[in-house]
Amino acid sequence: MLQRQLVQEKAYGLNFLVEEMSDLKLQDLIRLEEPNLDNIKFRIARHVMKGRGWEGFDDLIRFDDDLLTIFAGNMSEDRYKDAEVVLTFVALPKSKALFRSAFKNNGRISARKARTHYAGYEKYNNYLKSLKDVFYHGEKYIKPPALSKQLFYGFEQSDLLKSYRNRLVIDWGKSQTYIQKKLDKEVTEIYPKGFVSIFPGWDKVHISHKELTEIINNPDGNKDWYEYLSRHSGVYVIFDSSSGMQYVGSAYGGNGIWTRWEGYAGTGHNGNKALKALARKNSDFANNFTYSLHHVFPRTVSRNDVLRYESLLKNKLGSRAFGLNEN
Repeated sequence: MLQRQLVQEKAYGLNFLVEEMSDLKLQDLIRLEEPNLDNIKFRIARHVMKGRGWEGFDDLIRFDDDLLTIFAGNMSEDRYKDAEVVLTFVALPKSKALFRSAFKNNGRISARKARTHYAGYEKYNNYLKSLKDVFYHGEKYIKPPALSKQLFYGFEQSDLLKSYRNRLVIDWGKSQTYIQKKLDKEVTEIYPKGFVSIFPGWDKVHISHKELTEIINNPDGNKDWYEYLSRHSGVYVIFDSSSGMQYVGSAYGGNGIWTRWEGYAGTGHNGNKALKALARKNSDFANNFTYSLHHVFPRTVSRNDVLRYESLLKNKLGSRAFGLNEN
């Protein structure tokens, strides 16, 4: 019988709970849901995002299935011609890979048909046009070819391993080939349900509104985030990518930063006058926001000390005159 044991990993000084698998292979998980495994032609793909110009896009496809599907379903070469099911992963440090989704492959389709087949076509096309040079298909830094010049497959998202999306980690092995047939990859970790990311350290926090919402709504799956943010007061910055403006805020007392950010996850504006004005203009306004921590304090630090630092940062950034702060 497959053995499972809970282990504690240290993540920046905090205990992070993961489920570590012993002698479990990717094919074992698949077989639990698809007993006919041996009669299906699989491919697995590992996409390297970090350090190749795709970091921001990986954050998008985590929460946007339409973008993820067209990203997985187009290639510069015919790599999936006989594949019936494709499992898409993104690369993690060393040789690990995180599962994003499974897709049923309905075969090659024309670029013209892809425009109507894929709900995310225009969004993905606009994203590619916005890119400068990226490390594309493992060769050199070039601007991605026009989407209309790509090969397309009729991918449809599958429910296979659905409960493991963004949670299942495998060891890809020594081979750098990013599309493979072998399913005997070792399962190294399964993150808790609702997991978004390991807390990176306060000075490296830089998350989208969708990430913030997922973290706040799933404290058990993101315990290291909850533990740190609820134990600290701090001064933070919200950046609005639609205008380039910034909002400087502070959190103190109670559950510290966690409680304050919980308000943003719920409404986007957390009762702030200037942010509520954005909401009246655009109901989707908060998806333009990214959140970062500028300074943190033990909760024993007084409210006045936190507010003094907040005021200083507003002056440094000019967020009253040129940003979203009105006081």
